[in-house]
Amino acid sequence: MSVFRSPLYLDTETLVPLANYYDIQVMVDVAVTQRDLGQRSGKAGFNAAVPIPGSPGIELGGSKGSESEVTQARTIKDHPTNALNRLLDALTLNGDVATDLSGGAVTRRQLVEVDADWIISPATDAGAFLTMMATFFAQNPSARNSTEPPPEFFSLMTSGPIPGSMVLDATLEDADETHVLVLLDAGHLAGRAGPDDLEGERTIFGQVDALVAEGTNYSLDKFFLSGFSRAIRRTLPLEELLKNMPMPSEKPVTIDNLKIGGPLVVVKAIAIY
Repeated sequence: MSVFRSPLYLDTETLVPLANYYDIQVMVDVAVTQRDLGQRSGKAGFNAAVPIPGSPGIELGGSKGSESEVTQARTIKDHPTNALNRLLDALTLNGDVATDLSGGAVTRRQLVEVDADWIISPATDAGAFLTMMATFFAQNPSARNSTEPPPEFFSLMTSGPIPGSMVLDATLEDADETHVLVLLDAGHLAGRAGPDDLEGERTIFGQVDALVAEGTNYSLDKFFLSGFSRAIRRTLPLEELLKNMPMPSEKPVTIDNLKIGGPLVVVKAIAIY
């Protein structure tokens, strides 16, 4: 039985090439071409409107022995939400999407569909404040010499961190109690959905980004600071930034808040519904 999925989150930048790979086209294209019909005498010309809403009129004809013809091709393609549903139906039919994430069942880069009771990871707030501080110090290098955040920084904190990079967290109810982290960008939230709408019983469609073995850690600092160049990231004293960070709780924040221990499956979200 096929079901229609209404996404709360949809990364179209990733969806479009993936859907195209499965011969599912997304959105609308219009192609207009002009062809030379050869020589003729006299002068002629007229205006013809391409029958597409919002399209400008196009002048056909010619003068001084020239004549041309304009043709159009209109291709109707799927709306992103429709394309997502068709893609998931095709992946399920072909067995190209995994639903079992227990030990050894998935590999890196594999497409997965995961049902779970998700929460926004506490690392999201730590990462958001880290990004805010890193942005401030990158723009104000002289402020790095201070042992405390400068007064100007506190003005940025009045409304809390701006939603950006986010992490969802869940432990699956399988035999291994698989721990899963989902990486996403709040900029891809659909419609009126907000970050809090992603919590609870949701389905994640995405691609496995990392498989973290027991006894090792997955560091989220690079994920939250992905907008910074490697050179800038290397000059930022992350431990000091986090230690001096004025968080809205009395519990101190350290770099360990951004290190999640394995075993762990890390997934980059394409859609959430």
